[in-house]
Parts: sequence; C-alpha cells; structure tokens
Amino acid sequence: MAKPSSAAGYPKEVTENCERVLVTLLRGLGPWKNSVYLVGGLTPRYLVPKLPAGKAPHGGTGDVDIVVELQMLADTEAYHSLEDNLKKMGFERAENDKGDKLNWRWQTKTESGVTIILELLAEDPKVSGGKVQPLPTKGNISALNIPHSSMVFDHHEEKEIRAELLGGGGVAIEKVRHADLVSFTCLKAFALDQRHENKDAHDIVFCIENAGGGLDKAAEAFRSARTGKWGKVVEDAIGILRKRFADDDETEGYRKDGSVAAARFEIEGDDPEAREARARRQRVVSDLIGRLLKAIS
Repeated sequence: MAKPSSAAGYPKEVTENCERVLVTLLRGLGPWKNSVYLVGGLTPRYLVPKLPAGKAPHGGTGDVDIVVELQMLADTEAYHSLEDNLKKMGFERAENDKGDKLNWRWQTKTESGVTIILELLAEDPKVSGGKVQPLPTKGNISALNIPHSSMVFDHHEEKEIRAELLGGGGVAIEKVRHADLVSFTCLKAFALDQRHENKDAHDIVFCIENAGGGLDKAAEAFRSARTGKWGKVVEDAIGILRKRFADDDETEGYRKDGSVAAARFEIEGDDPEAREARARRQRVVSDLIGRLLKAIS
C-alpha cells in the first residue's frame, strides 16, 4: 500500500488518532506490553518531543508500526491477549491490492471516521535470506518479517504518553518503548533503499535535523553503535545514507534521490517558487546528512 507522497496527505488529526490507537493497544496488553516496540512514522513524535524554534513540524503518519517479540506470537496467552485486544478496539484484517486479507496488517475507524492502520512486525532469524515476508501462522494474527527490526530491542527509549482511549474510555497514561535515533534511522534507511517512498526520506531527515543534542550527539550515538552488537547493520545503514544523500565523485548530494524525495514530501507545487524552494531544501538536506557522516567518521 503506497503512502501519500507529501505531507498534505497526513492531517494532524490522523497522527493524533494513531497515538490513541497505540495507547489503547498498550492499555489492554497487560504484562505483554513490554514485548511491543514502536517503530515507523509515529516514532518522530517521541524522538523530537520539542521542536526547535523556526523548524517545520513532522509530516505525521497514518499508521502504527510495532515490532513484537517472537515469543508473543508463540505464547498462547499472549497471542490471545493481542487478538482479543484488537477485536475490542474494532480492528479487522486489512486487505492488500488484490483483496486478500492480511494477518499482519489491521485497520480500524475512529469515532470521527478516520481509518488507522496497525502493522505487526517481527524478525525471525529462521526466515531464509532475511526476506520481507509474512511469518507463518495457524491463527488470525501474524507479523511481517522485517530484517534487522529486532535491533530495536537493544536500541530504544521509553516515553510516558497520554491519550484518549478509543471508544470513550477516558484518558490513559502508558509507557511506550520506541526506536531510538540509531535504530529508527537504520530501519528507515533500509526501507528507503527498498521502496523509495518520499516519506521515508523525510522521516530520516526530520529526526536527524531536530533531535535533541544536535549532530554531535547523533554522531556519538552512531559511533557507539558501530562497535556494538549491531555494528554491521549500522555500517550498512550509513552506506545507504551516503548513497542516497551525500556527495560523491560523480554526483552532488543534492541531486540524489534521497535529497529529492525529502524535499518533494515537504514542499508541494510545480510553480517556479515551489521548484526553487525544493532545490534549496535539497541542498540543505544533503549538507545535513553529509555533516552527520563526517562527524561519525
């Protein structure tokens, strides 16, 4: 399912309802809520809780992507807890472009009629070649195998968030475990490399540009991760950033597809003013990623 190509496709109300879905889901999972980790387009809301002055807000999201521990799908009690909670929230299995029901993508409508997508992700080392594919299941719920997604178990932060529960259940406060800047950037870099969605480029750039502590702190986090358990994955992701955004001997970074994708997501229009604004933004984006890569190395 293709994502909107620009920020205009993500109304603020939709993003806020995604947060409501997340809090409602966590509220009903009991002890298994500690086996759920947020990744994807809702994560910047927590990686950048306070936007620096003069910066444009994040483009938003229309879905909730969570990585679940494999044992949650294998444990009967946890499995039924997840399934029962989805049913209580009014979720039903979503369909792909062919009309087939999916066990890993679910959808619901809020009271205002907004459709929210929930995607269940996991990483199973037994899947041959680390392919992106649904994991086998005997029931109604499965997860989409995403290579390297389990790095979020080691690279995450925790935030306490509050939101109105779906169904008028009042305001609830829950602690969410979400990808940190390193794992978020890595997973988004792999996604950008595979599917070339404008929003993936925007998500990467927004968080690197606005995360607390600036580029120096970001670079320090990447340098530390390069020497750890996920060092090879981090190196590969850095290589993707270099390929998609940075200058090389043949092509200036602002002309590369990652820089163009981020600018196109953020700035719409085909008039001369809009084209000039995108060209300027492409240079800013490329320079930002270039400075990060230099600071890391």
